Amino acid sequence: MAIGMEEREGLTRASDRLLDLYLNLLREIWEVVSALIGESVLSLLFRLAIQKAGEKYSFLGLLKVTEEGIWMEGLGEYRTVTPSEIHRGFQGLINHLFKLFSALTEGVISREVFPKVFPKLREAERILSQK
Repeated sequence: MAIGMEEREGLTRASDRLLDLYLNLLREIWEVVSALIGESVLSLLFRLAIQKAGEKYSFLGLLKVTEEGIWMEGLGEYRTVTPSEIHRGFQGLINHLFKLFSALTEGVISREVFPKVFPKLREAERILSQK
């Protein structure tokens, strides 16, 4: 069954909102964690998490990481990805980051970052339920 134009626009808006939410969240995580462990180590952890999550969600390969931070290249390419796939992909990425943070610092980083992450994940769920 073909999707109507109005439904397609609704999906695109939801995708845009989710992408903005998750990119801002990753930048917030970067800001907090880089102060704790430094940009070099953090960029390595982000790359490892992106590589792992990207095995299942290839659009995450658009994320680029340097010691200065994280951004997404080729934003137009993600438009073929559904909002729920964007949500699952970024959830997977954040999950992998938390596993790496826990392995490195035995939960110290996770305790610092979790209060920022949880409300954003709730907001993402709300966006998905409105699409």
